[in-house]
Amino acid sequence: MTRVTDFISELIEAANTLPSLAPSERRRLIERGISTVQAQRELLHVNGNMVAIQPGLMADMPTLAEMAGDNDAVGVIVSAGMLMLAGEIRRLRILCNGDGD
Repeated sequence: MTRVTDFISELIEAANTLPSLAPSERRRLIERGISTVQAQRELLHVNGNMVAIQPGLMADMPTLAEMAGDNDAVGVIVSAGMLMLAGEIRRLRILCNGDGD
């Protein structure tokens, strides 16, 4: 597996085991996901590929990261955000590599 694929798996696992994660770890994963999406979009742009942005998805992620770092965060929202990030990272990876692996 590649680092990106490993990170997608890490996000999915974290979303499914959220109560076992410390708030700081939840926040770190979402912030890392945001950075990964930004890096993938930049890579696509450098290669001359235009990518449709998912409306609202990334705009709300910094707020979600902040919320995830709070002990009182609503778990289902944080989990859903992690799964959305994993999906976006996978989508961009496919566009970068031209495959589904």
